[in-house]
Amino acid sequence: RSYYTFRRSLSRLGAVLCGHALAQATNSKYRGYWAQWRRFSKMMCWSPWLQRVNRSSSNKLAYFAIYLWKYGGNKLHRGNSYSTIQSKLSCILWYHRRFSGIELVRSPHLTAILQGMKRLSDPVQKKQAVTPAFLRLLRRSLNLSRPRDRLLWGSVLLAYFFLLRRSEYLTIGKSKKFYCLRAKDVFFTNSKGIPVDATMATAVTIGLSGAKNDQYGRGAWRTMHQSGDRSLCPVRALKHLIVARHALNATAHKYLCLDLEANTVSEALKATAARAGVPPMSYSTHSLRVGGATALLTGRADTLAIKLLGRWVFRCYEEYPVQAAASTKDLSSRMI
Repeated sequence: RSYYTFRRSLSRLGAVLCGHALAQATNSKYRGYWAQWRRFSKMMCWSPWLQRVNRSSSNKLAYFAIYLWKYGGNKLHRGNSYSTIQSKLSCILWYHRRFSGIELVRSPHLTAILQGMKRLSDPVQKKQAVTPAFLRLLRRSLNLSRPRDRLLWGSVLLAYFFLLRRSEYLTIGKSKKFYCLRAKDVFFTNSKGIPVDATMATAVTIGLSGAKNDQYGRGAWRTMHQSGDRSLCPVRALKHLIVARHALNATAHKYLCLDLEANTVSEALKATAARAGVPPMSYSTHSLRVGGATALLTGRADTLAIKLLGRWVFRCYEEYPVQAAASTKDLSSRMI
Protein backbone atom coordinates (compact mmCIF):
# COMPACT_ATOMS: atom_id res chain seq x y z
CA ARG A 1 0.00 0.00 0.00
CA SER A 2 2.83 2.44 0.81
CA TYR A 3 4.31 1.71 -2.63
CA TYR A 4 1.12 2.76 -4.41
CA THR A 5 0.74 5.83 -2.19
CA PHE A 6 4.27 6.92 -2.97
CA ARG A 7 3.71 6.35 -6.69
CA ARG A 8 0.54 8.45 -6.63
CA SER A 9 2.36 11.29 -4.88
CA LEU A 10 5.09 11.19 -7.55
CA SER A 11 2.43 11.18 -10.25
CA ARG A 12 0.72 14.23 -8.71
CA LEU A 13 4.07 16.01 -8.45
CA GLY A 14 4.76 15.21 -12.08
CA ALA A 15 1.41 16.75 -13.05
CA VAL A 16 2.31 19.91 -11.15
CA LEU A 17 5.67 20.12 -12.92
CA CYS A 18 4.03 19.64 -16.32
CA GLY A 19 1.58 22.38 -15.45
CA HIS A 20 4.51 24.75 -15.00
CA ALA A 21 6.28 23.75 -18.20
CA LEU A 22 4.80 26.78 -19.95
CA ALA A 23 4.60 30.38 -18.84
CA GLN A 24 1.31 31.42 -17.25
CA ALA A 25 0.45 33.74 -20.13
CA THR A 26 1.12 30.97 -22.65
CA ASN A 27 -1.05 28.52 -20.70
CA SER A 28 -3.92 31.00 -20.75
CA LYS A 29 -3.53 31.63 -24.47
CA TYR A 30 -3.30 27.91 -25.24
CA ARG A 31 -6.57 27.21 -23.43
CA GLY A 32 -8.34 29.55 -25.82
CA TYR A 33 -6.59 28.03 -28.83
CA TRP A 34 -7.49 24.49 -27.72
CA ALA A 35 -11.14 25.46 -27.34
CA GLN A 36 -11.07 26.75 -30.91
CA TRP A 37 -9.54 23.46 -32.14
CA ARG A 38 -12.27 21.53 -30.31
CA ARG A 39 -14.99 23.60 -31.98
CA PHE A 40 -13.41 23.06 -35.39
CA SER A 41 -13.07 19.30 -34.75
CA LYS A 42 -16.73 19.10 -33.76
CA MET A 43 -17.71 20.94 -36.94
CA MET A 44 -15.62 18.48 -38.98
CA CYS A 45 -17.03 15.47 -37.09
CA TRP A 46 -13.77 14.11 -35.70
CA SER A 47 -12.23 13.88 -32.25
CA PRO A 48 -9.89 16.72 -31.19
CA TRP A 49 -7.55 14.02 -29.85
CA LEU A 50 -5.53 12.61 -32.74
CA GLN A 51 -4.66 8.98 -32.15
CA ARG A 52 -1.68 8.40 -34.42
CA VAL A 53 1.18 10.19 -36.09
CA ASN A 54 0.12 9.56 -39.67
CA ARG A 55 -1.12 11.26 -42.83
CA SER A 56 -4.68 11.46 -41.52
CA SER A 57 -3.60 13.46 -38.45
CA SER A 58 -1.38 15.68 -40.57
CA ASN A 59 -4.25 16.38 -42.98
CA LYS A 60 -6.51 17.39 -40.10
CA LEU A 61 -3.91 19.88 -38.90
CA ALA A 62 -3.56 21.17 -42.46
CA TYR A 63 -7.34 21.65 -42.78
CA PHE A 64 -7.33 23.59 -39.51
CA ALA A 65 -4.47 25.80 -40.67
CA ILE A 66 -6.25 26.56 -43.95
CA TYR A 67 -9.47 27.33 -42.08
CA LEU A 68 -7.64 29.75 -39.79
CA TRP A 69 -5.93 31.47 -42.70
CA LYS A 70 -9.21 31.93 -44.57
CA TYR A 71 -11.72 32.54 -41.78
CA GLY A 72 -9.76 32.98 -38.56
CA GLY A 73 -12.39 31.24 -36.46
CA ASN A 74 -13.60 34.58 -35.10
CA LYS A 75 -16.87 36.50 -35.27
CA LEU A 76 -15.52 38.82 -37.96
CA HIS A 77 -14.43 35.82 -40.09
CA ARG A 78 -11.11 37.55 -40.56
CA GLY A 79 -8.21 35.27 -41.37
CA ASN A 80 -5.38 34.82 -38.89
CA SER A 81 -1.80 35.86 -39.56
CA TYR A 82 0.92 33.34 -40.26
CA SER A 83 2.44 33.77 -36.79
CA THR A 84 -0.94 33.27 -35.08
CA ILE A 85 -1.58 30.08 -37.06
CA GLN A 86 1.86 28.77 -36.06
CA SER A 87 1.05 29.48 -32.42
CA LYS A 88 -2.30 27.66 -32.64
CA LEU A 89 -0.71 24.62 -34.24
CA SER A 90 1.96 24.61 -31.52
CA CYS A 91 -0.87 24.56 -28.98
CA ILE A 92 -2.36 21.40 -30.51
CA LEU A 93 1.04 19.71 -30.57
CA TRP A 94 1.63 20.70 -26.95
CA TYR A 95 -1.73 19.36 -25.72
CA HIS A 96 -1.11 16.00 -27.39
CA ARG A 97 2.41 15.84 -25.97
CA ARG A 98 1.18 16.80 -22.50
CA PHE A 99 -2.04 14.80 -22.18
CA SER A 100 -1.83 12.01 -24.78
CA GLY A 101 1.86 11.22 -24.85
CA ILE A 102 1.91 11.65 -28.63
CA GLU A 103 4.58 13.69 -30.38
CA LEU A 104 2.75 15.04 -33.43
CA VAL A 105 4.92 16.53 -36.17
CA ARG A 106 4.42 18.95 -39.02
CA SER A 107 4.47 16.89 -42.21
CA PRO A 108 6.19 18.15 -45.38
CA HIS A 109 2.72 18.83 -46.83
CA LEU A 110 1.72 20.98 -43.86
CA THR A 111 5.08 22.75 -43.92
CA ALA A 112 4.57 23.62 -47.60
CA ILE A 113 1.07 24.98 -46.85
CA LEU A 114 2.43 27.16 -44.04
CA GLN A 115 5.21 28.47 -46.26
CA GLY A 116 2.61 29.45 -48.84
CA MET A 117 0.62 31.29 -46.18
CA LYS A 118 3.74 33.13 -45.11
CA ARG A 119 4.46 34.31 -48.64
CA LEU A 120 0.87 35.42 -49.25
CA SER A 121 0.38 37.14 -45.91
CA ASP A 122 0.79 40.88 -45.46
CA PRO A 123 4.13 41.89 -43.92
CA VAL A 124 4.18 42.52 -40.19
CA GLN A 125 3.60 46.20 -39.49
CA LYS A 126 6.18 47.21 -36.92
CA LYS A 127 5.51 50.04 -34.52
CA GLN A 128 7.28 53.32 -35.15
CA ALA A 129 9.88 54.61 -32.73
CA VAL A 130 9.21 57.67 -30.61
CA THR A 131 11.87 60.37 -30.89
CA PRO A 132 12.98 63.12 -28.51
CA ALA A 133 10.92 65.56 -30.61
CA PHE A 134 7.90 63.27 -30.27
CA LEU A 135 8.35 63.16 -26.49
CA ARG A 136 8.58 66.96 -26.30
CA LEU A 137 5.32 67.21 -28.25
CA LEU A 138 3.72 64.81 -25.77
CA ARG A 139 5.06 66.88 -22.88
CA ARG A 140 3.40 70.04 -24.25
CA SER A 141 0.03 68.29 -24.26
CA LEU A 142 0.25 67.40 -20.57
CA ASN A 143 -0.52 69.53 -17.55
CA LEU A 144 1.99 68.51 -14.89
CA SER A 145 -0.03 70.24 -12.20
CA ARG A 146 -2.39 67.29 -12.59
CA PRO A 147 -0.98 64.27 -10.72
CA ARG A 148 -2.21 61.75 -13.29
CA ASP A 149 -0.53 63.65 -16.12
CA ARG A 150 2.69 63.84 -14.13
CA LEU A 151 2.46 60.11 -13.40
CA LEU A 152 2.05 59.37 -17.11
CA TRP A 153 4.95 61.64 -18.09
CA GLY A 154 7.35 60.16 -15.54
CA SER A 155 6.37 56.63 -16.58
CA VAL A 156 6.87 57.36 -20.27
CA LEU A 157 10.32 58.83 -19.65
CA LEU A 158 11.39 55.91 -17.48
CA ALA A 159 10.21 53.41 -20.12
CA TYR A 160 12.06 55.32 -22.85
CA PHE A 161 15.40 55.50 -21.06
CA PHE A 162 15.34 51.99 -19.59
CA LEU A 163 13.83 50.32 -22.69
CA LEU A 164 10.98 48.89 -20.62
CA ARG A 165 8.38 46.48 -21.89
CA ARG A 166 4.84 47.51 -20.99
CA SER A 167 4.42 44.53 -18.67
CA GLU A 168 7.43 45.71 -16.69
CA TYR A 169 5.81 48.91 -15.44
CA LEU A 170 2.12 49.13 -16.47
CA THR A 171 -1.18 47.46 -15.69
CA ILE A 172 -2.39 45.34 -18.60
CA GLY A 173 -6.13 44.85 -18.51
CA LYS A 174 -6.83 44.44 -14.83
CA SER A 175 -3.64 42.71 -13.79
CA LYS A 176 0.09 43.19 -13.37
CA LYS A 177 2.86 40.72 -14.00
CA PHE A 178 4.81 39.41 -11.02
CA TYR A 179 7.89 41.26 -12.29
CA CYS A 180 6.21 44.67 -12.63
CA LEU A 181 8.51 47.43 -11.35
CA ARG A 182 8.10 47.94 -7.61
CA ALA A 183 8.66 51.21 -5.78
CA LYS A 184 11.18 49.65 -3.38
CA ASP A 185 13.36 48.59 -6.30
CA VAL A 186 13.89 52.09 -7.71
CA PHE A 187 16.16 54.68 -6.15
CA PHE A 188 18.39 57.66 -6.82
CA THR A 189 22.13 57.00 -7.01
CA ASN A 190 25.39 58.78 -7.63
CA SER A 191 27.76 58.11 -10.53
CA LYS A 192 29.01 54.96 -8.78
CA GLY A 193 25.57 53.48 -8.28
CA ILE A 194 25.48 54.22 -4.53
CA PRO A 195 22.00 55.25 -3.22
CA VAL A 196 21.81 58.96 -2.38
CA ASP A 197 19.21 61.61 -1.67
CA ALA A 198 17.26 63.01 -4.63
CA THR A 199 19.02 66.39 -4.32
CA MET A 200 22.42 64.73 -4.76
CA ALA A 201 21.40 62.21 -7.42
CA THR A 202 23.10 62.00 -10.79
CA ALA A 203 21.59 58.65 -11.80
CA VAL A 204 18.67 56.27 -11.26
CA THR A 205 18.88 52.55 -10.58
CA ILE A 206 15.99 50.14 -11.11
CA GLY A 207 15.63 46.48 -10.25
CA LEU A 208 13.38 44.12 -12.19
CA SER A 209 12.48 40.84 -10.51
CA GLY A 210 11.85 39.13 -13.83
CA ALA A 211 10.75 39.77 -17.38
CA LYS A 212 8.78 38.33 -20.28
CA ASN A 213 11.92 36.40 -21.28
CA ASP A 214 12.99 35.73 -17.68
CA GLN A 215 10.33 33.37 -16.35
CA TYR A 216 12.69 32.09 -13.66
CA GLY A 217 12.82 35.50 -12.01
CA ARG A 218 16.59 35.93 -12.08
CA GLY A 219 16.04 39.66 -12.26
CA ALA A 220 18.26 42.50 -13.43
CA TRP A 221 19.55 45.82 -12.11
CA ARG A 222 20.14 48.72 -14.48
CA THR A 223 21.43 52.26 -13.93
CA MET A 224 20.95 55.28 -16.19
CA HIS A 225 22.65 58.62 -15.57
CA GLN A 226 21.55 62.20 -16.11
CA SER A 227 21.03 63.08 -19.76
CA GLY A 228 21.83 66.78 -19.39
CA ASP A 229 18.43 67.72 -20.82
CA ARG A 230 16.03 69.77 -18.70
CA SER A 231 12.97 67.73 -19.75
CA LEU A 232 14.12 64.37 -21.05
CA CYS A 233 16.13 62.80 -18.25
CA PRO A 234 15.80 59.55 -16.25
CA VAL A 235 16.55 61.34 -12.98
CA ARG A 236 13.78 63.85 -13.65
CA ALA A 237 11.50 60.96 -14.60
CA LEU A 238 11.79 59.42 -11.14
CA LYS A 239 11.30 62.83 -9.49
CA HIS A 240 8.06 63.26 -11.47
CA LEU A 241 6.86 59.85 -10.32
CA ILE A 242 7.62 60.57 -6.66
CA VAL A 243 5.78 63.91 -6.80
CA ALA A 244 2.80 62.26 -8.48
CA ARG A 245 2.68 59.48 -5.87
CA HIS A 246 2.62 62.06 -3.07
CA ALA A 247 -0.08 64.12 -4.79
CA LEU A 248 -2.21 61.00 -5.24
CA ASN A 249 -1.68 59.89 -1.61
CA ALA A 250 -0.17 56.68 -2.89
CA THR A 251 3.32 56.72 -1.40
CA ALA A 252 2.73 53.27 0.13
CA HIS A 253 1.64 51.71 -3.17
CA LYS A 254 3.62 48.60 -4.03
CA TYR A 255 4.19 49.44 -7.69
CA LEU A 256 6.13 52.47 -8.88
CA CYS A 257 3.70 53.54 -11.60
CA LEU A 258 0.66 52.79 -9.44
CA ASP A 259 -2.34 51.61 -11.47
CA LEU A 260 -1.38 53.36 -14.71
CA GLU A 261 -2.79 51.29 -17.56
CA ALA A 262 -1.08 50.36 -20.79
CA ASN A 263 -4.12 51.57 -22.73
CA THR A 264 -3.80 55.03 -21.17
CA VAL A 265 -0.17 55.36 -22.24
CA SER A 266 -0.94 53.97 -25.68
CA GLU A 267 -3.79 56.42 -26.24
CA ALA A 268 -1.57 59.34 -25.18
CA LEU A 269 1.05 58.28 -27.73
CA LYS A 270 -1.57 57.86 -30.46
CA ALA A 271 -3.00 61.30 -29.71
CA THR A 272 0.48 62.80 -29.97
CA ALA A 273 1.02 61.02 -33.28
CA ALA A 274 -2.22 62.51 -34.61
CA ARG A 275 -1.06 65.99 -33.62
CA ALA A 276 2.23 65.33 -35.40
CA GLY A 277 0.37 64.30 -38.55
CA VAL A 278 1.54 60.68 -38.58
CA PRO A 279 -0.59 57.49 -38.43
CA PRO A 280 -1.70 56.94 -34.80
CA MET A 281 -1.94 53.18 -35.32
CA SER A 282 1.82 53.06 -35.84
CA TYR A 283 2.41 53.97 -32.20
CA SER A 284 1.89 52.06 -28.97
CA THR A 285 3.67 51.45 -25.68
CA HIS A 286 6.20 49.35 -27.63
CA SER A 287 7.21 52.52 -29.51
CA LEU A 288 8.96 53.71 -26.34
CA ARG A 289 11.19 50.63 -26.21
CA VAL A 290 11.90 50.85 -29.94
CA GLY A 291 12.50 54.59 -29.66
CA GLY A 292 15.00 54.22 -26.84
CA ALA A 293 16.93 51.53 -28.73
CA THR A 294 16.90 53.64 -31.89
CA ALA A 295 18.22 56.68 -30.04
CA LEU A 296 21.07 54.61 -28.64
CA LEU A 297 21.87 53.23 -32.07
CA THR A 298 21.86 56.72 -33.58
CA GLY A 299 24.09 57.88 -30.75
CA ARG A 300 26.55 55.11 -31.69
CA ALA A 301 26.12 53.23 -28.42
CA ASP A 302 27.77 49.83 -28.22
CA THR A 303 25.39 47.11 -29.39
CA LEU A 304 26.20 44.99 -26.35
CA ALA A 305 25.23 47.92 -24.10
CA ILE A 306 21.88 48.15 -25.92
CA LYS A 307 21.34 44.41 -25.52
CA LEU A 308 22.11 44.48 -21.80
CA LEU A 309 20.05 47.58 -21.08
CA GLY A 310 17.04 46.15 -22.92
CA ARG A 311 17.55 42.72 -21.34
CA TRP A 312 17.39 40.86 -24.64
CA VAL A 313 18.52 37.23 -24.41
CA PHE A 314 19.12 36.72 -28.11
CA ARG A 315 20.12 39.02 -30.94
CA CYS A 316 16.51 39.72 -31.88
CA TYR A 317 17.02 43.21 -30.43
CA GLU A 318 18.81 44.09 -33.67
CA GLU A 319 15.44 44.01 -35.45
CA TYR A 320 13.95 46.59 -33.08
CA PRO A 321 15.91 49.78 -33.76
CA VAL A 322 14.81 51.89 -36.72
CA GLN A 323 17.65 53.50 -38.66
CA ALA A 324 17.31 57.25 -38.23
CA ALA A 325 18.43 59.70 -40.91
CA ALA A 326 21.03 61.24 -38.60
CA SER A 327 22.77 57.89 -38.17
CA THR A 328 23.71 57.71 -41.87
CA LYS A 329 24.96 61.27 -42.43
CA ASP A 330 28.60 60.28 -42.95
CA LEU A 331 28.16 56.87 -44.55
CA SER A 332 28.28 58.08 -48.15
CA SER A 333 31.59 59.87 -47.56
CA ARG A 334 33.05 56.57 -46.34
CA MET A 335 32.12 54.96 -49.66
CA ILE A 336 34.33 57.24 -51.73
